[in-house]
Amino acid sequence: MAWSWWGDFEKIMCGKWIGEQIEINGNPIRIFLHIEQTETEVTVKFDFNDDSFENTAFYVEYSDDMLYFFHNDKAHRAEYVLTIENDDLIKCKFSVINCWGYSGKFEKDFNFTRLEKLSEDEYEKYSASNKIRPKSASRLEVLKEYAEYGDIKTNAKFTYNFDERENLLDVIAKYNLDELVKGKNDVDTAIALMHWFCGRYRHGNPPGGLAKTRTPQGIMEFADNNGGKTNCRGLSLALAQLIRAFDIKAFHITCKPYEQPFDDCHVVVCVYCESLKKYIMLDPSANLYIKNKDNEIIGVDELRDILLADGELIPNEEATNWGNDGRMAKLDDYRDYMAKNLIRIERCIANGYGYDRKEGSVTLIPSKYMEVEANHTVFYKETKKNFMTSRESFWQV
Repeated sequence: MAWSWWGDFEKIMCGKWIGEQIEINGNPIRIFLHIEQTETEVTVKFDFNDDSFENTAFYVEYSDDMLYFFHNDKAHRAEYVLTIENDDLIKCKFSVINCWGYSGKFEKDFNFTRLEKLSEDEYEKYSASNKIRPKSASRLEVLKEYAEYGDIKTNAKFTYNFDERENLLDVIAKYNLDELVKGKNDVDTAIALMHWFCGRYRHGNPPGGLAKTRTPQGIMEFADNNGGKTNCRGLSLALAQLIRAFDIKAFHITCKPYEQPFDDCHVVVCVYCESLKKYIMLDPSANLYIKNKDNEIIGVDELRDILLADGELIPNEEATNWGNDGRMAKLDDYRDYMAKNLIRIERCIANGYGYDRKEGSVTLIPSKYMEVEANHTVFYKETKKNFMTSRESFWQV
């Protein structure tokens, strides 16, 4: 609902505005506003990182030369208080309450400037037309179109601190995890830890989705406060660190679709098993690992190849919600979902206790994507520097 005395509203605020880039819970965000006045109310539409203005504020009020609004809901919301500095500049007091991974309040002051004051080149960066849109073909057809990799590398050298055990002694002792994995090899240790973890926590999207603190303790506490749920990133971050606490190389990867920006991706865990001389994939969102037709546990790279070849996939019996009657139907859904999300694969360079992109990341993309889509202005120059097409370099141990 909006207040009704709009004769006093300062029309200078009307128009399209771009906010300064801010960081919210580790994520760079640039907020766009479109403020309009009708005969009965003032409306505020907004979006993040482009000027599509697809969202509408739930509550708007104007008083004492200020415009106030929020979105989401009363308990989990982002609030804005705008004041006019001059014709082309608005000051904003911004706060986040119980969302974007914050339990409590986050506050930040920043400015909005008029979109029309940007140079043509600057405006092009943020135009809603400046997007890589999903293709009309099926997700598997798109993956097959972008199947081939190349030989472009980066200078990234992947590192492991292996400081997890000393920081997770409380969790290991409390849940007797040493006894859980006693006598097991690396494969069975990683799987046992996943089954234990997924027995306590499951996938969901509570307010904020992910704990601000990226340690297993922080993620587990966040999930405990949200019905035992966190998102796929939280589950994978915690599981990878738990596995590294037993001196096994493991890391989370972010599997991304063709389009940019996107509204959905997936995060899983890659574990290098010395006993197999290969990576395996664990998906804690479904308590899942997958075998090929030869009954061998596969990794993400093998999963992609099997999807491209329309090959057989065999999920483990414990996979969440996959009963005997419906397992193949569920597996078909998973095939399509991962076909969507295996166009771009992002891996962090450094792995340590509480790390999440702490020292940057690299992204493996197909050669065709590098030649065409990667040159799109939707990608920042710094992002492009971390693109590679060499699967051998990306999957180095």
